[in-house]
Amino acid sequence: MTYPLGNRKHVFLDWDLVEPGYGVGWAHGRAEQEGFPRPDKMPYGVTLSVHPPRPGLPPIVQADRPWESLINVYCTLFEDEGRFRLYYEVHYQDVTDYTHDLKAMLAYAESRDGVHWEKPELGLLSFQGSTRNNLVYGLERALGRGAHGATVFKDPSAPAAERYKLVHLGREADRTPCVYGAVSPDGLEWTALAQPLRANYMSDTQTVMAFDAAKGRYVGYFRGWSGALHTRRTIAYAESDDFRAWPEPRTIVAPDANDFPDSDIYTNGYQAWPGAQDAHLMFPAFYQRGPDTTEVHLCTSRDGVHWFRPQRNPIIPPGEPGTGYEGGVYAGCGLVSLRPGEVSLPVGPKWHTHNQGHYVLGRPAAPPDRGHIALATWRRDGFTSLEARTAGGFSTLPLTFNGRALQLNAWTRFGGLVAVEVTDAQGTPLPGLSFAECDRLSGDLPDAVVTWQGRRDLGELAGKPVRLNFRLERARLHALQFIA
Repeated sequence: MTYPLGNRKHVFLDWDLVEPGYGVGWAHGRAEQEGFPRPDKMPYGVTLSVHPPRPGLPPIVQADRPWESLINVYCTLFEDEGRFRLYYEVHYQDVTDYTHDLKAMLAYAESRDGVHWEKPELGLLSFQGSTRNNLVYGLERALGRGAHGATVFKDPSAPAAERYKLVHLGREADRTPCVYGAVSPDGLEWTALAQPLRANYMSDTQTVMAFDAAKGRYVGYFRGWSGALHTRRTIAYAESDDFRAWPEPRTIVAPDANDFPDSDIYTNGYQAWPGAQDAHLMFPAFYQRGPDTTEVHLCTSRDGVHWFRPQRNPIIPPGEPGTGYEGGVYAGCGLVSLRPGEVSLPVGPKWHTHNQGHYVLGRPAAPPDRGHIALATWRRDGFTSLEARTAGGFSTLPLTFNGRALQLNAWTRFGGLVAVEVTDAQGTPLPGLSFAECDRLSGDLPDAVVTWQGRRDLGELAGKPVRLNFRLERARLHALQFIA
């Protein structure tokens, strides 16, 4: 059996491509005869590591408009035909009012360079008698349902009139919660759909939907509920052939026995892994009821349905006093490359804790935190890696590939290195492609092509079963791919 890698990018979010080996020979020396790996193909000295982002300062969007009494944490960011588009939830309240889901509005900002952001006067919705604002949904446009937890996505399968889609929470006249939708030809002029996408369902957080081209269906990540009396919040999932009609979502990620007993999962932060065909990410916000704070964790998946939590510590924790993150942080939706070699995720830091935001003492004074949207940034594919803190190595499963050269995304510390050996399926090094002949790689290597005494061409091996042996010293291996 061989692993058909082809020319897909393989990111190291699990042990899938890593040969587990055997500690001793199989059946008195039959291992090599029957194609089993030798004991020297055991992985050693490597761990599956999770890497935190670099926080972004200053914020990309702050509350500085009359209708922005509060910028909520729910937002969507994506690149669209040469510009970056940000949709973010805002609330208006006067001294006698309070934040209410049905009064949520969706505002819009855009940028050409990812640094300078504009809130254009769109003239689409009327706020206090004027359309000179950057509001695109909510108010009269949302049929009285608000825009709470709204997510926007571009649908490549849809006709031009419905190329952009929006999903949000709302309520029927009898207060029954529902998941609603809207469609748009340009992402600005929205038409609310009269019927709910999913009736009688409480997804009171940021619901994320997308069109999955590999499945040819829409996928949706909702809030779920589990446990006795449905008391703990979870992440639920559903698929549909029709954006306008969704089945009952089922729970796919929930707090478990290894989590604190007061844990809930508030948001899901789903995102397909950029540039990888079989990798998915979630950045769920875990709510800890005791301290009343939220923190962002990491979940990974190969199919978007079965999820793995590679570590139990938060990838973005609450901050220390004075950071603006002391109440917690939520991840929005979307990963974009604002600068070459990097990907950024929108996040909503909170100065106040969860319930403090709902029950601010001392009204009618406004709370000191009106909210903002910031960025968390990783190197490309830098969420996870196979890492050797000192020295380590592993062999891949037998694989076949398309292409002519092996490209790596790796990083080494001072004195570190990455080296690769190509073998046949049984583990015998191929002529000219051994460790001894490999040109060592070191430093920051986002697109490093492996060479052996200057040779890079592996085209004669395309389609044939081979193994790759890796030697890592003070190094991280994020991804590999065969290229032309």
